[in-house]
Amino acid sequence: MTLSESLRKNAQFLLTGFGSAIVVLVIMRWSDGAPLFQPQSDLGIVIGAVLVAGYMVYRDLRDTSGKQSS
Repeated sequence: MTLSESLRKNAQFLLTGFGSAIVVLVIMRWSDGAPLFQPQSDLGIVIGAVLVAGYMVYRDLRDTSGKQSS
């Protein structure tokens, strides 16, 4: 399995999770009267999203390589 195949396989899960997290964050910021865009904390969210996607790709690649060698 390649990187693109893994991302395509998990796209719905990743987009749903990240999308709902962003919606909740925007609603919380809006209700508090805070700025909706906060570059420093938003960068942390992007880094977290990349790490989650990276873990899912890593897991798929590891599972695929384990099946081929058996």
